[in-house]
Amino acid sequence: MNRTIRTTAACAIASMAGLSTAANAAISYWDFNVFSRSTIGSASQGYTSDFQGASGAVGNAYFNGFAVRTMANSSPSLAAGFYGGGNFTLSGSVNNGGVNVAGNVNINGASIAGAVRSGGNLGGTSGSVNGNVTLAGVKTAGNSVTVSGTLATGQAYASAVDLVAASSYFQNAGAYAAGLAPTASYVNNWGELVINTSGPFTVVNLNATDFVNAWGIRVVGGGAVVVNVGGTALNFASKTWNYQGGASAASTLLNLNQALSVNMSGGHNVNILAANAAMTFGSGVVTGNLIVGSLAGGGQVNWNPDGGFTGATYIPTPGGAIALAGAGLIAIRRRRR
Repeated sequence: MNRTIRTTAACAIASMAGLSTAANAAISYWDFNVFSRSTIGSASQGYTSDFQGASGAVGNAYFNGFAVRTMANSSPSLAAGFYGGGNFTLSGSVNNGGVNVAGNVNINGASIAGAVRSGGNLGGTSGSVNGNVTLAGVKTAGNSVTVSGTLATGQAYASAVDLVAASSYFQNAGAYAAGLAPTASYVNNWGELVINTSGPFTVVNLNATDFVNAWGIRVVGGGAVVVNVGGTALNFASKTWNYQGGASAASTLLNLNQALSVNMSGGHNVNILAANAAMTFGSGVVTGNLIVGSLAGGGQVNWNPDGGFTGATYIPTPGGAIALAGAGLIAIRRRRR
């Protein structure tokens, strides 16, 4: 899995220089309530529980007993409920926005409210689409899957969002944030880690052991906050995130950039960026962005009413991130000489 994630990221970076597509012009990547840089669920174990906002995956997605985009006014710049670069298999429902995927759409005892645009076929055992269906392939399900709108087959497919570009952005954003010098420290107050912000943009590095063992994190003061936590393998449960003095969940980013595997459960009221991690979110609720390398399990992800991560202006755009990465490579080469 990690090799797949790294390969996807490498291809993304290679294709991203100078890229600014019309499809992405009005898109905010932080409007993805959930985004996986490879897969969500698996053929043998679909992801369960619900996502309130729009979600996406560069690879295949498998959902079982699942509701996609349950909140109509979430993810404002994203029209669809789900965007995928592979196949989309659903037992459950897409409540708002329909789906836009490059592969096949398979619905098994499922309903989709909104249009279906697919680069493959529409199949499955049973279900309904309450909207128009546009396929590069054909409808293979027969009468077991009903379509209330028009059905057009053999149509050219174009994704509404460049998912490879989004993947590259999140990978670069995590690396950039992790490389920033800390502007503040923290105090471990009997298991609550207290962070006092320092101006409009605060960066703090938490010791991985302190973070895993903490019962809570308190952020005091305004501005955007990046909380970096190291460690290649993390296993943690609920954290009580308290915000005071202007701090908020929407303006705080938990960046797990080093993590290659994450086992998470419980409640987390914060945006989470674990761009390189194969994450298992077994149970619980995240309120905010959840950006991962791959995703398995059944935890619920809610949309923050204040929107996606509001500190994104302090993270470079995809082109900017690549330029910085290139400059870093030049510097490394010079030091080696």
